[in-house]
Amino acid sequence: MSLESWLVFMAIWTVASIPLGPNAMNCISASATHGFAKGLWSVAGLFLASTLHMTLALSGMSAFLNANPALFDLLRWAGVAYLAWLGISMLRTGGAFRIQKGSQDRSPSQLVQKAILISLSNPKAIFVWLAVFTQFVDATIPLTPQLLVLAPSALLVTIIVYVGYCAIGLGVNRLFSGHRKLWFDRITGSTYLVFALGLATADLRRV
Repeated sequence: MSLESWLVFMAIWTVASIPLGPNAMNCISASATHGFAKGLWSVAGLFLASTLHMTLALSGMSAFLNANPALFDLLRWAGVAYLAWLGISMLRTGGAFRIQKGSQDRSPSQLVQKAILISLSNPKAIFVWLAVFTQFVDATIPLTPQLLVLAPSALLVTIIVYVGYCAIGLGVNRLFSGHRKLWFDRITGSTYLVFALGLATADLRRV
C-alpha cells in the first residue's frame, strides 16, 4: 500500500469514526459518571468489539448475514432491545449516578462488557468494516500484508477517537455536576432511545 493510499484510508476512517453514536455516548457517560481513568475501560471494550467486527467482516460473515435476513433481523432487534433498555435505565436513575465510590460504581470488567454489548448491538458495523476495507485492498497482491497495515491503523484511529470522547466526558461531568446530573441522564437516556428507534427502522443491509 502506498503512503498516499494509507493517508486517504486514515482520513476516511477518522471521518467515519467521529460521528456521535451509541459507542461515543457510552464513553462520554462512563467518563462523566466514573471518571476518565475508568472511562478508558469502555474504550478497551470498544477495541475488542471492533476487532471482532473486523474479523467477522473479513471472514465472510457479512455475506452470510446478508443471505440470511431472519438471523440479521434477530440480531438487529436484540440490539434495539438493549439500547432501549439502556435508555430507560438512564431515564430512571434520576441523576443518581456520581463519580464518588458507591453502590452503583462499576468495575472495569462491567464497563468493558457494557461497551462490547453496545458496539455489538448494531450488526451494520460488520458491513461498514467490509465496505471501507474493500475500497483499499488490492486483489492483485497478497492480502495479509495489506491487512497488517489497514487493521492496526483502523483500530488506532478508533482508540484515539473514543479516548477523545472520554475526555469530553470530563467536561460533561463538570457542566452537569450536582442536580444538573439529572439532565445529563435524561439527555443520555433519550439519545439511547433515539438510537434504538433508528436501528429499528433503518435498512441496515444497505451500506
